[in-house]
Amino acid sequence: MKNIFILICIGFLFTGCEEVIQLNLPTESPRLVVEASLSMTPNESITQEIKLSLSGPFYQEQNPIITEATLELIDLSNNITHEFEYNSTELVYTLEYTPSFDTDYKIRINYEGDVYESTVEQLMHSAPIDTILQGNNTLFGGDEKEVVISFTDDEARDDYYLFDLGFNLFIATKDEFYQGNVFTFSYFYDDLIAGDEINIEIMGVDERHFNFMTILIDQTEEGGRPFNTTPSTIRGNMSNLTNPDHYPMGYFRLSETYRASLVLE
Repeated sequence: MKNIFILICIGFLFTGCEEVIQLNLPTESPRLVVEASLSMTPNESITQEIKLSLSGPFYQEQNPIITEATLELIDLSNNITHEFEYNSTELVYTLEYTPSFDTDYKIRINYEGDVYESTVEQLMHSAPIDTILQGNNTLFGGDEKEVVISFTDDEARDDYYLFDLGFNLFIATKDEFYQGNVFTFSYFYDDLIAGDEINIEIMGVDERHFNFMTILIDQTEEGGRPFNTTPSTIRGNMSNLTNPDHYPMGYFRLSETYRASLVLE
């Protein structure tokens, strides 16, 4: 699916034509891949999910799932450890837990004799989605579906956001040019039809994760999956304490998260 991002609030449209070329990229030994995004939505109880897998070639569709690992969430502020359980139906590790603001967390993973740990992270603020509407504009083919999203930034903070637009499509943005204001943008889907449902998430992230996702999105937007081996390996915030040279891929973050959905007409 082609991902096209329009910033309506500043009135500029950048377009281009690119030919998708699959390169013969180098391969390396599989690395642990950590997809660990913990969420907090006010007044909601959320089951936290972390996916562990092994990296594969850039164009590989599925990465091998890791089912036998020990995974812990460590609350450093209160000296409490919570252990995840593997869910064989959903193929993820789960934990019934709600993270709190102003609390230090890290995760620890034991897998095949190696111990992996994340850096210390905190829950990052986000903002609710004000509106999600279907627009009438199109782009190149004339049959794209426009979705218009608006939210209001908090003027008291310097915020970074990650949007999950479904279908493995993401946008990272910071409030540098719209701090304290309503921010509106359009996203165009070219493979959807009337009746399809779009689910949108807005998540708060810190500056380091914003930079990480910006590079990752740029490398994977024309093919491949986010945590397959990319043309240049992107280091996350996870380390291998046992064998530092065989570091893992992926990231651990905690995000205040808000969701909205829309059925296309």
